[in-house]
Amino acid sequence: MIVAEKQIFNLMDTNGRRSDVVNAMTIYLEILDNIINDKHLTWNHLPQSSAQYEFYIQTLEKSSDVFKDHKKFDEFQEAINSNPELNQSFSSNDYTKLFTPKYSDLVKNLDVNIEARSRHYTSNLVKLGFADEKRNITKIGYQLLYPAKLSKDNIEEILPLNITNIVYLRQLLKLKIFSKDKDKFYSPFLLAIYLLLKNDRISEGDFFDFVQATSPYSSLENLGSSEEIEIPAELNTDNKITQNVFEEYFKNQKSTSAVDIYYAYYDLIYTFIKSESKSDLDKLLTFYEENKEQLKKAFNYGSNIFKTKRGERPDVITFKEKHKDLFTENFNSNFYKKYYKSKEYDGLREYSDTTRRIFKASGIISFDNGFVELAYKEIAKTIFDEEIIKNNIFGASNEQFYTSYENEENCIFYRDLSLIEILSYSATKVTEIKAKIQKEFGGKSLEAIPTILSDKRSQEFNQFILNNYPVEKVKKLLGMFMNRENDKEIKDIVCPDATVPTIYEYIVGIAWFYFSNQKIDLLHSLNLTLSANFEPLTHAGGGRGDIVIYEQNKVVMLEATLMNANSQKHGEWEPVLRHSANLKIQEEMNKTGRFVITFFIADELDYNTINIWKAVSAVSLQSTIDKEKVTRNVIIMPIITSELANLMDKCHEYDKIIFDVKRLFEENPIEFDSNWRKKIMEEIS
Repeated sequence: MIVAEKQIFNLMDTNGRRSDVVNAMTIYLEILDNIINDKHLTWNHLPQSSAQYEFYIQTLEKSSDVFKDHKKFDEFQEAINSNPELNQSFSSNDYTKLFTPKYSDLVKNLDVNIEARSRHYTSNLVKLGFADEKRNITKIGYQLLYPAKLSKDNIEEILPLNITNIVYLRQLLKLKIFSKDKDKFYSPFLLAIYLLLKNDRISEGDFFDFVQATSPYSSLENLGSSEEIEIPAELNTDNKITQNVFEEYFKNQKSTSAVDIYYAYYDLIYTFIKSESKSDLDKLLTFYEENKEQLKKAFNYGSNIFKTKRGERPDVITFKEKHKDLFTENFNSNFYKKYYKSKEYDGLREYSDTTRRIFKASGIISFDNGFVELAYKEIAKTIFDEEIIKNNIFGASNEQFYTSYENEENCIFYRDLSLIEILSYSATKVTEIKAKIQKEFGGKSLEAIPTILSDKRSQEFNQFILNNYPVEKVKKLLGMFMNRENDKEIKDIVCPDATVPTIYEYIVGIAWFYFSNQKIDLLHSLNLTLSANFEPLTHAGGGRGDIVIYEQNKVVMLEATLMNANSQKHGEWEPVLRHSANLKIQEEMNKTGRFVITFFIADELDYNTINIWKAVSAVSLQSTIDKEKVTRNVIIMPIITSELANLMDKCHEYDKIIFDVKRLFEENPIEFDSNWRKKIMEEIS
């Protein structure tokens, strides 16, 4: 990534920014994989290629909860569908007819509101090295897309992180921000690690004042120091600035009308300072009140500019006493400085939000209650050598180094390099780290330490659940999912960085934890990526069920969905059957002696889906991994969310209820009763 001097780096394009950053990356990779590898389209715009058009369509389909308002796209589709000529050409993948003068408005809409958005969304993959400029998925991108294929190195094996965490950790350790001339670079994640090695805990504000505000043009010596603001010569005057000159230096990229408001505000405040009249003060305050939010953000870091209440009109002397800073020399210069600093602060805050979400995905940095610290401190300070980290935060570069690092096929940024390779640790250094880790753990074997850490984190997660998600709170949350108007409140309660379907999975898992009488190892059963603070970030994928619970005598798989009844037969039949059959066959091949049972959990159930789950228990199903392997008696028990909430109160009957479901499922598998689910629920409730 390249930034100009005084430019704040950002890890996600502001156009189409979303809170579920990590989830978005995976979704965009899935769509790219389909478009480029399955449909064999090259990344280009119409009429050269339909890739960018297709990408946007699939994005809206896969992220319908995020992109609800797409009026311009709807208008474009309506125009195509209602025009026989265009409808026919699009149906036959011949897009040339659109590109004639009579359809110029449609082409403009396509370019600005559809294809440009696809370019913006996928640019986020490029920034993190998951795709190259031509939107080809990189090697590390495929590791994020297909996490089961990643191999951890000896150091990564010790950390209790899942594969998605490891992928983000690797990419963030490799991330470099290059200067415009490519003669120097800055590594923001290394600075973050360095700060947290030096300080056990740091406020989130201070953390991002360093990490986000630093650039390749900085150095460790001047870290955090305020830069001198250069006042443009045309503003360095006591005379009133003309609107044309004003617009050269006071800008708003999102709204040209905002600059008109800025100038009107400047004009009123300048006039009042010169006249000191009550009428001019009243005009100024009235205008400020009408445009308060925009002016606060542009000129005072989002805080109130004037110390007056709405509608209050003080006399001039009182106002001057409260706002002495307005009546100083060099008003124009000071006015520009306030705008410049406020704009910088606003950009810093906006970009820091995304950086925080992406840093969270590494699993190694904890953001909690306004403070930042390293997770797993007992080993993090051993794994990350402070001197090595420090010496690599800034560095010299050149065109050749930049190209080989992140701008050519198979460059370093695109490759799947492990932590040891990224930090260039020698075999001797790795041996030294291992010895120090063993010492931290009282001489325990290296093979035992990951298990110790994993068990400790599992216990911490259980305690986290008890502290933050008591039974009644979980029941309340389960009841909120039915009404999608509750989505924002659900995200605010649980985690704003995750999608509501991901949160539903998470809460279903917690509900099952209580139903099991707190016996299950939920942390290692969830197929979710969690932050260091146990927040759900995204579904980790990998071809497994949502939650797979391995117990001594049974394996319980939970498949949770917020799809409505109409969508379930399209979106859930195949994956739930596949996961259930494959899991049962795997257990049989390994001769574990455990029986396998799946629970399909949803807010509402499709009648056909209910009966198909019962019917498949009487037929043979083939493994999708090994076609020669088949199994029978695949049990998939559908229950609704409210029933799960009730089961939480029957925690002392957990094992009995599971066995009862198995027994009732296996009774008379051929004679089919359409009321079978109702009868089972009546018996176990």
